Amino acid sequence: MTTQFLQAELANLVQEAKRKNSDLRNAADKALQELKSINVAGDVEAGNLSSRPGLLSPFLMACGTRNSKFSTIGISCLQRLIISKALAKSRLREVLEAFREAANLGMCVDVQLKILQALPPLLQNYAADLQGPLLGEALMVCAVLQGSKTSVVNNTAAATLSQIVISIFDKIVTEDEKALEVPTVGEAPSASGNIPIRAAALDAYRVFYDICLLTEGQKAMYHRFNSLPQPFGLELIESVLTNHPDIFLSHPEQAHILQTRVAPLVIKSLSDKLNFPTTVRITRILYILLRRHLSILTKECEVSLRILIHMLEQDASQPWKRALGMEVFKGVFHEPALIRKIYSQFDGKEGGKPIIRELMGALTRLSTEKPSIIGLGSQSTAASLSQQLQSNQMSSDQVAIEAGGVAGIIGTVGVDTTMTGIGSWSIIRVPCIDQLDKSEPPAIPESYIYYLTLVCINSFSDGLAKFIIPLAAGSDTSKRRSKLIRDNGAPAGSDSEVGGLSTPVPDRVPSPAKGLRRKLTVRSLRVPINPLSLDSHPLYSEILTSSAIVETCWPAILAACSTFLNATMENELYHALVRSFQKFAHVAGLLRLTTPRDAFLTTLGKSAVPSNILSANVTSHPQSLPTPTESISSIAKGYLGVEGSTSSTGGGDHHAVSSLNVRHLRCLRALLNLGIALGPTLESSWTIILETLQQADFVLYASTKRGSRQQSSAGVQRIDSLKPNDPTNLMANIGSELTVVESAANKMFECTREFPDESFVDILKALCKLFHPDDEKATNRRISVDQARSMSPKPGPSTPNKRLSTSGGISAVAQLIGDNAFALAKIGEVALINMGRLIGPDAKSSGWTLLVDHLVTVIGARAISNTLRYKAAEVLNEIVVGAAKAVTPESVEDVGVIQRRALKALKDGIEHGHTLGELDSATKATEVEIHHAGLEGLNAILEHSGQSLVDGWDIAFDIIDSVFDSSQTWKRGRSLQLMATPEDTEIEARPSRSVRLIRSSFSSLELICSDFLASLPTSCVLVLIDALFAFCSQKDDLNISLTTITFFWNVSDFLQTRDDQEAATKGDELTAQAKNEMDLLAIVERKDVDPHSALWMLLLLRLTGLSTDHRAEVRNGSIQTLFRIFDTYGDQLGPQGWSSCLEIVVFKMMKMDPKDMAVSISEKAERKQWDDTIKLVLGGIGTLYSNYLDVFSQQTSFRNTWIVFVRYLETLLSWRSHEVSTSVFDVLSRVLEKVESPQKISTESTQDVWTLWSSQSVKLVSDNIERTGNGTQETLTSYINSFKSIYALLQPTLTVDTVRQTLEIIKECILFPDAPPYFRDIDTLTPLQNAALEVIQLIRTDIPDVPSLLLSRLADISAIAYTHTFDSTVTGRVPTCIALSAKVMEIMQDIVTKHIHNPEIYLSSAITHVFTALEIPINLKYAFLPPPKRPGQWVFATNAVLGIARLVIPAIETIPDVTKEIKGAIWKALVTIIAAIIRADGNEPVETSTLEKDETFDIDSFTEMRKLMIPRLGQEAVADDTILRYVKAVFWTSMLYGNDILEGVERDDDDQVWLKPRPLGKTTELALERRKRMAYVCIDELFSLVAAASGTDGEEVRRLAEVAAPWLIRRVGMVLGSFVADQPLRGLIPQPVAQRNEMLYLLQAAVKLESGLHTVQINGTLFPFIPMFLEANMAEDAPCIPPSSKRHLFKLFPLLTRCVLVAQSDQALLILLSKALDEMGGALNIR
Repeated sequence: MTTQFLQAELANLVQEAKRKNSDLRNAADKALQELKSINVAGDVEAGNLSSRPGLLSPFLMACGTRNSKFSTIGISCLQRLIISKALAKSRLREVLEAFREAANLGMCVDVQLKILQALPPLLQNYAADLQGPLLGEALMVCAVLQGSKTSVVNNTAAATLSQIVISIFDKIVTEDEKALEVPTVGEAPSASGNIPIRAAALDAYRVFYDICLLTEGQKAMYHRFNSLPQPFGLELIESVLTNHPDIFLSHPEQAHILQTRVAPLVIKSLSDKLNFPTTVRITRILYILLRRHLSILTKECEVSLRILIHMLEQDASQPWKRALGMEVFKGVFHEPALIRKIYSQFDGKEGGKPIIRELMGALTRLSTEKPSIIGLGSQSTAASLSQQLQSNQMSSDQVAIEAGGVAGIIGTVGVDTTMTGIGSWSIIRVPCIDQLDKSEPPAIPESYIYYLTLVCINSFSDGLAKFIIPLAAGSDTSKRRSKLIRDNGAPAGSDSEVGGLSTPVPDRVPSPAKGLRRKLTVRSLRVPINPLSLDSHPLYSEILTSSAIVETCWPAILAACSTFLNATMENELYHALVRSFQKFAHVAGLLRLTTPRDAFLTTLGKSAVPSNILSANVTSHPQSLPTPTESISSIAKGYLGVEGSTSSTGGGDHHAVSSLNVRHLRCLRALLNLGIALGPTLESSWTIILETLQQADFVLYASTKRGSRQQSSAGVQRIDSLKPNDPTNLMANIGSELTVVESAANKMFECTREFPDESFVDILKALCKLFHPDDEKATNRRISVDQARSMSPKPGPSTPNKRLSTSGGISAVAQLIGDNAFALAKIGEVALINMGRLIGPDAKSSGWTLLVDHLVTVIGARAISNTLRYKAAEVLNEIVVGAAKAVTPESVEDVGVIQRRALKALKDGIEHGHTLGELDSATKATEVEIHHAGLEGLNAILEHSGQSLVDGWDIAFDIIDSVFDSSQTWKRGRSLQLMATPEDTEIEARPSRSVRLIRSSFSSLELICSDFLASLPTSCVLVLIDALFAFCSQKDDLNISLTTITFFWNVSDFLQTRDDQEAATKGDELTAQAKNEMDLLAIVERKDVDPHSALWMLLLLRLTGLSTDHRAEVRNGSIQTLFRIFDTYGDQLGPQGWSSCLEIVVFKMMKMDPKDMAVSISEKAERKQWDDTIKLVLGGIGTLYSNYLDVFSQQTSFRNTWIVFVRYLETLLSWRSHEVSTSVFDVLSRVLEKVESPQKISTESTQDVWTLWSSQSVKLVSDNIERTGNGTQETLTSYINSFKSIYALLQPTLTVDTVRQTLEIIKECILFPDAPPYFRDIDTLTPLQNAALEVIQLIRTDIPDVPSLLLSRLADISAIAYTHTFDSTVTGRVPTCIALSAKVMEIMQDIVTKHIHNPEIYLSSAITHVFTALEIPINLKYAFLPPPKRPGQWVFATNAVLGIARLVIPAIETIPDVTKEIKGAIWKALVTIIAAIIRADGNEPVETSTLEKDETFDIDSFTEMRKLMIPRLGQEAVADDTILRYVKAVFWTSMLYGNDILEGVERDDDDQVWLKPRPLGKTTELALERRKRMAYVCIDELFSLVAAASGTDGEEVRRLAEVAAPWLIRRVGMVLGSFVADQPLRGLIPQPVAQRNEMLYLLQAAVKLESGLHTVQINGTLFPFIPMFLEANMAEDAPCIPPSSKRHLFKLFPLLTRCVLVAQSDQALLILLSKALDEMGGALNIR
């Protein structure tokens, strides 16, 4: 690629120089030809080109022409050759000269930039060749170009020159690596004279020396530099020192330059008043010299440091110059090793200048020179909100831009030097020492220098801590040691590492709502090592230096930090200050420097709880203790609780001033961290920490209580205005800070676990001293409000910073604070943490006796504050519980002794809580709380150690029983009296001292019953049972009573556990013989038998006693538990055992008469509760009898057992409660179902049950006290269902009388005027109806007279829905019995089917009764409309009739016992039914589709019935009247127009009337019947009946035809007569279609009819012309028509002839009339 590029450029150069420069053109053309002759691969191209120096000639000539185009081409080609390393080394000088000549083309910037781009690769690729003069030429080119007025060229030249200088020093590094291979080429001066140096070092020396000279304003000695801008020269010096600091340490000639040129220049410049850019660069060089070259510039650095320190003095220098000095010191302090080195070089040497001391003094003076600037006050405060906003404005250009258009909000962006305090407004965005591009000093905030002072102090402490703390940890591994040596004390981390001996306390902790106490963990802690004792450590000298620094600087650090701790600053800065303060104190403590340690601890304490805040709280809240009725959690917590965090921000300004804020808590947190880290070494200094902690606790609690009292609307508004993230609000997020502080305090006390005994005793004594500073006056001292106010100093201007109390005596404030519960809480906490020490073998030396005696004394001293008494009791309980939990067989040899000692301490605390003396309400309440705390302690002990409790059960029961008055002890022999009445129960109830005490005591009893029954001795079981009964009987807490009942179950399970089977068997035998409670108690007292059975029976008896408790929940719970126990363990009792149990326990409950209860029946709710109780008892007894009936039946007294049961049921029925009565019969059914066969019980027992059942009927509900009707159906249903079980016993001896009585009862129940709510018995049977039918279907029908009786009663029941009417006085829901009727029809059909050949059902008229009942719904039809989407009742009845008729009609012909009268009655009933089937009166409201569907059904039913009845209907047994009724029914149903057509005709008129035309005709169209199809079916039936006689049918058919013929003639004649009367009136109007169709249909059928009847009488007067046509032999018979099958037409002859007259042009009618007449002629043989 290089060859192609050069060819192109040479060709271009030839073209450009063709006319302008022939020499250049010839040289270029020659080089081009030579280049073309080269034909090599790219990888060897550079080597071939570098070997041809002639190729450079045209390019060098082009650079010397001073023509921009030629120079550009030449420089570009040379640059490409340099990069490709294709430049001939022999012509390097010419190339540099060409560069220098081309650089003089001032207007060609492109050429100058290309030259600058070519120089770095030239020095890189030809470094070995560019030495001496050639290097100077390269530097000269850069110098020439740097003088360009074009900024881009100037800047690029400066950067290139800097790069070249650095590359020169890079060559020294390379040269030093192979120093033995490179010879020396010259000499250079050093501090010890001239020394030989190598080429690269010589070049570097000369270049750096000339740079220094030029920077000082002198001429260069070794190179042709004319001048060099001083700022740029200083930047070059800094760049060299920064990139190659080690060269100046290893090369004396370079160090000599620093000593002779650089350092003097720096010192002189610092002293002179130079401009800002120069001073910045000088300062940067000085900082580098201090960091890297202090060892070779000791004197120079000493002078420089002292100058810098002097610059810090007020008015000694300009502000920006002081800021530069402080920025240098900021960097120095950031390197701890440098601090130690400076101290060793100057302060540590004998006669040396105290540089560090002077520096710290200067910082101290700086911190106090302008108090108003840093906002110094009595305590630290946050900057105002306006300052925060202004600071944000200055730090964000975007904010300024956005707000710039809003007038009056933000002005121009700048620095407000009037802002007070230290914060983000004190910081400039870019430090002065880094502002190299500024020609003028920036605007510096006035507080900037104080901010830097604070940063220096923080860095100083961090460095010490980072170096010293790891040494004291005692785990100095080789890795850590090497790191320490390597880093030489690198800067320390955050304050979380200060507590190097323990886990750091995090800044963020879980929310207080999740719990503030930390889980105790076992850590391997020990006394921190004193680093000064590590004399064999590699860094021991550094340790000594650090110790010396602490001893030297701590007063200055303390003074400066104390100032800043009271200054105004941002939160983060304040927190950093506290961290550094903590670290310095930590280091002093580790080094065993007691004086500085205590001084720092004291200062932290003052900052944590300022004296003015403490005084304000003492004055405004002298009695800080809460009353005994306040929250126990707040009292128990005592110190820094969540309550303080939630309300400490409330209230007004006074509250904000007099309460601790986040900064105070930060200081307190630091103090606690120091206690954690230095605890074992503090000795008497514990007083500082504990007193501060106590005072903080007092202030927080006092301010919290005051804040809660001072809540007002203004205060609330103020609270709302404080945002959590507002940096000016020191109360924001105080809750989380409180949580962190509490965690630190807890951790501090946890660390005491690993203290030596002496250290533990020290802190324990200190805590006791806090509680009782004056033991002699402790019990008699109670400070009043006025006394506290008079003792506490009033805050004023003269004492803002005065400490109220430190050491040397107890002030009034300290005495007041001594009444706080803080000391007690901490005593308890330390005791729990050190429990392993306290349960040691020697109670006195371990501190157990001291603690217990002290706490018990406080508990019993009524002169002491009630709250403190309670707190002492709580602490004692915690210690006792902790001891009990800590006692294990593995940790203690004599477990029982320790357990008894703990329980004894607990009991002593309870007993001392009820001492003699004056007793007011507050004291009484306190002693109740003390008692409660003791009970809770017992509960905790049992919960944790109950399973392993070896000794002390008697003490435990004494404590449990202490909640009841000792004068009201339980009398075992009187337990049965509790079962009498609720009043007796009230008398026997044991009074208690407090409901709360009962609850606490019950918790312990609960644990014993749940988990520790196996641990109890047998002698305690009866006491436990009595205690259970007592807790059940108490009236203070219902829940306790209910829960105690469940423990009876647990004790029952326990008592059923038998270890010694032989003793248990003997005990069971004795128990089975017991007759009363006294016998059971005697068995319990015996030692030779197992009393578990007797105890179990006594337990059941106690439960029985609870069954009459006036509280429904208690008695119901006891009953349920009692029967659950029976269900579980009843199988273990034999017949004799059950006999004893029934006699002692169960029968006592069964003899309970509800009427004797002390219950007001008028109270419905209470009666309902007693109903539920009775149901529970009844259900349990029923379960017993049902489950163990076989066992009971084996008793000799079973008859008595059964009688008691039946009499009990009878007694309960007298209660007249629906629910109870329902349960009675449910239980009866359940018990009787368990009787496997009727032979299992005696006939008398069966009769007892039947008598009970049959004596009830509807009086169960009619006489019931509950008149609302609710439950009536359920009761009757249960009553009816119970007969199923009774029937199983009665079945073998069932009689018809029993069945009759049963059916009567069932009917009465069905007819009872009460229906289930929200239930319609139309589609579905009610439960009662369903049960009744099930009972009926269950009855045997193989008993004489029972089938007929069933059919008769079922027929009656089926008609109830249509015939029964309820009394008008009934207002409740009444049953419809519609669904019942339909279901009964099916049952009747089934019974008839089963007994169809049984003459009894016919002879008793049962079948007739059935048909009669079924006819009722069929006859009603649409008069009894069904609900939507349900068939009518007549449909079910019709189907039932069809089903029965199919069987009955053939059967009656085959059963000889069926008489003629019975058959006639059956036929009569069937005719009545068929008449009802074909009729459908009142069908107007029925929809057409439904009517058509029903009509089809009736037609089908009629057709099927006709098949069954015809011709049987003509039998001799059928009365004529029955046949006539059938014909009439068909006749009248055949009418298509109802009664309209019968105008002028009566139903009973003879044929002459029917066959005459109506006197008056009509022209109106008659209303057509809706069921016209059924009418035509009936017309056909009439013709069919008459036509049947034309065949060879028997007499039955002829009989039917003879009855039907007259009615057929009437039917036809009625239509013809109507036509004759109406048609003349119509004229030409046609006859209505329906009437015409009817007439044509009838005429056609009449013409076609062939009847074999010969009895149709024809009146001769109607036919006067007939005799003349008759034969002579018929003369005597003239009135009669000759025998013919058309005799019916002769009856219609008059009407037919008149129809012919009026028919006019109706051809169809005339044709039929003519056919009729023709048929008549044929009959007369005149056709």
